[in-house]
Amino acid sequence: MRRNSELHRSIYFYLVVLLAASLPLSIYASSFLQFVLGFNWLLEGDFRKKWQRLRQEKAFWIYGSFYALHIIGMLWSSDLAYGLQDLKIKLPMIIIPFIVVTSGHFSKSELRAILTVFIAACIAGSFVSVLAITGLLPVEINDFRDASIFIGHIRFALMIVLSILFSVYFLFSKTEEENRHMRLFYLFAIVWLPVFLILLRSLSGIVIIVIVTLFLSLNFVGNIPDRTGRFMVSVVILFIPLFAIIYVGNSINRFYNFEELNPEEIDSYTVNGNPYVNHLDNRETENGHYVWIHVCPEELEKEWNKLSDIDYMGKAENGDILRFTLIRYLTSRGLRKDSAGIQQLDSTDIAAIEKGIANHIFLRKFALYPRIYEVIWEFDRFKLGYSANDKSLVQRYFYLKAGAHIALENMLIGVGTGDVRKSFEKYYDEVDSQLRLERRRRAHNQYLSLAIALGIPGFVLCMLSLVLPVFVKKRWRSYMLLVFILTMGLSMLDEDTLENTPGVVIFGLFYALFVFGPDWKWKTRASGSAVDENNSNEEEDVQ
Repeated sequence: MRRNSELHRSIYFYLVVLLAASLPLSIYASSFLQFVLGFNWLLEGDFRKKWQRLRQEKAFWIYGSFYALHIIGMLWSSDLAYGLQDLKIKLPMIIIPFIVVTSGHFSKSELRAILTVFIAACIAGSFVSVLAITGLLPVEINDFRDASIFIGHIRFALMIVLSILFSVYFLFSKTEEENRHMRLFYLFAIVWLPVFLILLRSLSGIVIIVIVTLFLSLNFVGNIPDRTGRFMVSVVILFIPLFAIIYVGNSINRFYNFEELNPEEIDSYTVNGNPYVNHLDNRETENGHYVWIHVCPEELEKEWNKLSDIDYMGKAENGDILRFTLIRYLTSRGLRKDSAGIQQLDSTDIAAIEKGIANHIFLRKFALYPRIYEVIWEFDRFKLGYSANDKSLVQRYFYLKAGAHIALENMLIGVGTGDVRKSFEKYYDEVDSQLRLERRRRAHNQYLSLAIALGIPGFVLCMLSLVLPVFVKKRWRSYMLLVFILTMGLSMLDEDTLENTPGVVIFGLFYALFVFGPDWKWKTRASGSAVDENNSNEEEDVQ
């Protein structure tokens, strides 16, 4: 009987290791592994002992109320199918912690192994993405979002951030036996993964890692006993947000550094004698050059059709109208939109235009500025009166506006778990939204989504169900749990993190491991040093 229990315990551990590895590499594998975890749990038996563990774990019952509130929210939902689908998506949030709690805690060495495999999987996923970006894999990359091969780029960026933060702890932790190779591994993760975030052009991931790093740095400064040392480190830390502000400010100034528009210097005819189209009142620009100045459609069509199999009047590979893409691309290079301009394009430029790339700076795959440029360009276009469709960040303004309106109209009990989608559809129809039907989406803010579904009281109870277990388990000084909650909490500001399967599995797994598993203390002061002792022989703490 004991051997049978040990076998299932080993299977349980390795399944969780595989589940952690699957998160950045395959959502299908993670779904399958959850099923196998449940099957192993059933085969193991010993349900009386499992019930005793569950009954004694008060924090789990508090945490479980999050899911229970969503079940209760079905009572005033009219769209039962959507509600049941939502409950199905959120099921891993309760199933994974349930299995962890009833199966017994992992040791710290086991948990370190699980997290290390997760970090390694994220690094492996990043390598595959780089191979795709550089064209060494037969994968078509039309947009930076396509660079995340295995999983959505937002969720992948979130896991990259967590991997960096976990690696920081392990690199600076005190262990009984120093492992040089593992320290080099964690150091590599800390150096490489932030670089990959830039290659992935994930603004949300970069913002989150900067904010969490600032928080951790300020905590570190508070534990430096020497006043001079505290001051010097504080100055270095201040340069992080200062550099970010300067970089963004310079990017904005660079975008709005327009060429001077002198009507007297604008030609009316090309060198071939064909008339230009000049819209002096149109202030649309690319890289500081005006788009609708010196445009000769006749020459553009003739010369382009000589160079490409995609017709000038057709569409690029990404579905955009090709002639507009061509005009914008020529403008971005400071060329006139005529035969002379097209003749200065090389094969790389032609291929880019055919793919729908409208600015030559987007060919720079290893730079962050093109992503910042795209954000500024979207808002500038919207300010000039263009539609918000196909501008993802501008659309978020409409999503938030819709979500806030619905939440305020249903403050008491919300619209119900199943009627969130219907409430958005109704709002967009009522206001005759300019967004196309396929662009009319939810709030992209998890806090608003909870308030919409369950009302303000339900939202408060949901937040308490996630936060109170931290205090019940006395984990408010746990490094791992703190950085996890900070990261997930920040991600919920611009994403419905708990409304999709990858986000739910990430949350359910790591919440269970850090709240219901071993503690990971990170700060105390003892004679000027940051050392934490614990009764467990497996405890290890950051210096």
